[in-house]
Parts: sequence; structure tokens; C-alpha cells
Amino acid sequence: MSRYRALVQTTGPFFLVTAFFARLPAAMGPLGVVTLVAASTGSFAVAGAVAAAFGLGAAVGGPVVGALADRHGQRPIGVTAAVVDAVALTAIVLAVTSGAAPVVVALVAALAGFANPQVGPLVRVRWAALFRDPARTRTLPTAFSYEGAADELSYMAGPALVGIIALAGPSGLPLIIAAVLLLVAAVPFALHPTAPPVRVAAAFHHRDRLPIGAVSLLVAAMAVIGVLFGATQTGVTAYAEETGLPGAAGLIYAVLGVGSAAAGVATAWLPARWGPIFRYATSAVALAGGAIALAVLGTSLAGVLVAMAVLGVVSAPYLIAVNALASAIGPARRASAVMTLVASGVVAGVAAGAAVAGRLADAHGYSGAFAVPAFATLAGLALAAASRRLLAPALRPAPAGASAPGSAARVAPASAGVAPASFATSHGRPRARETSRHPG
Repeated sequence: MSRYRALVQTTGPFFLVTAFFARLPAAMGPLGVVTLVAASTGSFAVAGAVAAAFGLGAAVGGPVVGALADRHGQRPIGVTAAVVDAVALTAIVLAVTSGAAPVVVALVAALAGFANPQVGPLVRVRWAALFRDPARTRTLPTAFSYEGAADELSYMAGPALVGIIALAGPSGLPLIIAAVLLLVAAVPFALHPTAPPVRVAAAFHHRDRLPIGAVSLLVAAMAVIGVLFGATQTGVTAYAEETGLPGAAGLIYAVLGVGSAAAGVATAWLPARWGPIFRYATSAVALAGGAIALAVLGTSLAGVLVAMAVLGVVSAPYLIAVNALASAIGPARRASAVMTLVASGVVAGVAAGAAVAGRLADAHGYSGAFAVPAFATLAGLALAAASRRLLAPALRPAPAGASAPGSAARVAPASAGVAPASFATSHGRPRARETSRHPG
């Protein structure tokens, strides 16, 4: 637990609180849009289309925000994105209440998704910069574990807030609250002193090109778990409807979130000898096992609850491992672009998983929807098995002297789940001695 205390000592307690509340609007947005549009139009088809526009905007806008943050700094881009997002969320409410055409509402929703300030990916970039020194890299896995838990808690708390606020007031109130949170939390987050300095003057050097193969693999890996989340949400909803428990869908899905948040915190204590690629590969195996358990056990309420708990426990290590690899590949000055690209894979996967599972649920019931995560994670397992050839060369090497026997930096890679001095500015291929020692 001393490592978790180190996070507070490094940033101050208000940073963790601000960063958590700053990511709530992203979790509140999709359900807030569905709640408002469905209540206003009486059509879930229209509500789903507007929510899809919101998700598409987020998937496209994430990498754009990340690339701009790399070039101009997190502070100006973060403030601009938060303000635009707040205005766009308010505009959705005004458009719906004024009777605007659905296509207009969808365009405004796409803008709101596009302007998401990407707090989750960018805060990971900050941890990377704060713990760049070889003597401090051992704290990095704790930071990523915390972020995994914080993400899960935010995506439980966000929809819950939407439900509570919508019951207590007008259907547009959740989006207004989300807009206020952007101004009072996301803006201070962007301006916080932890924002890393811009380390590029006018243009990126040729050495700052992204390792396209490795980044694409990690985006695909995140899309896999996105499909799992989207299809599972749809499957649980269909299960609750078919079994006469329509109000229980949120509570059933919350089991996954609780398990994932707990496992995210515990991931910091995984054995230090497990390297980053090994963690990714083994968590992919566990994720596939959890998805298959859902397909097999999802015939009774007890079976669904057990499978959801298993999925929660195994999904957190997978997310943390992929995020750790994303932070460790390619040039440090493109870190924001990489992290937001990888995060966009989840968004796209959720949309695809929900769409495919919805069609199968209509045709075959909830069992058809529960089959989608199993097939997706089996594909993800094959992807992980072929990952070493692309990922190992992309891991950034240690700076000179950092791998001396007995030094703190020598043991940092395994404990942090990243390559030696993964946030150094040096580039190139890892030395064979450093990559071969990882089990993965």
C-alpha cells in the first residue's frame, strides 16, 4: 500500500479526486443521451442512433485530441476540449427540448463525443512522465492499476448517476450535470501542474514516427474487450427482459464492474518477474476463459452472476496490460496520440459488440448475444499469441546505465509491466538481453 501512498505524495490528494470526477462525463454521456432522446421521442431506435453518433464522434475525436495534446500540450487542448464538450452536451438538451430533427441532434451528439477531453488516456501519460526516472519506475504499475480501477468505478458511477438524476428531475438534467462536471473538474484537471511539458518545438523528428504495426495490434486488442463489454451489456439486458427481471440488468452488469475495480487495484501486486508481453498474453487467456464461462453458464441467474464476476476479475488485468504496453511503445513525445488511439479501440469495439449482439439477441435470444464475447476473445487470444514479433521491437530501451546489475531500474520493467525506462526519450530496438528475460 506504500506504493499507493506514493501516488498521493507525488500529485497531492486533490489531483486523484479531480481526475476521477473529470472522467465521469464520458461515462454519463451515452446513457444520458439515450435517456433524454427516448423520453422525448418515445423511440429507442432514434435514441440508439443518436448514441451511436456520440460513440462514433468519441472514437474519431480521441486520437485527434491526443495528437493535439502531444503537439501543443495537455493544458490548452484539455481546456478547449472540456469547454467545447460542455457546450455540446448543453446543446443536445436544447436541441431535443426544442424539437430539432433527429439528424441535428445526432450531429451535435457527434460533436460532444468528438470533444471528449480524454481524461483517462491523458492521465496515464502524466503518470508516465511523473515516474520517468529509473529510480521511480517501480511505482508505475501501481499508477496503472489505480487507473484501471478508477476507470471501472467511473463507468459504474456514471450510468448510476444518470439513472438517479433522471428519476429526480427532467430527463435532460444528467447531461447538464455532465456539462457542469466538465467545467468544474475537467478544466482544473487540464490546468493541474502535473501536465507534462511540450517536448517538441515545431515539428516531430523523423524518429518520432509511431510503430504502426504495434499500435494497430494494441488498438485491435482493445477493440476485443470493447466488443466483450458492448455484447455483454446487450446480452445481460436481453437476459433480464426474457426472464422477467427488466430492472435488474444494471445490477447484474454492475457485478462485472465491482470485480474489475477490485482486480484493478490488486494488479499492482502481480509477480515482478512477469514482463509486459507475458502479462498481456496470460490475461488474454483468462479473458477468453471468462467469456466462454458466460456463454456456458449464462442459462440461470446464478450462472450469469458467477460469469460476470469472473469476467470482471479477468478484464482488469487485460486492460492494464494493454495500456502499459501502449505507454511503453514508440516515441515518448507521441504518448498522448498512442494512448488515445488505443482507447478509441474500446469505444469502437463497444459499438460493434452491441450492434452484433443486438441482432443475435433478436434472432436467438440472450444466448446468441452471450456467444459474441466468446468468439471475440478467442480472436483476441490468437492476436495475443502473435503479438511478440510486433511488440518486443517497439518497446523503448533503457537509457545508458539503467540496466546495471542490482540497480533499481534493472527490476523496474517486470514490476511496472513496461520496458526499461519506458518513458525515456531514447528510441530504437531493445537489446536482446533485455527482451529475452521477459517470460512473454
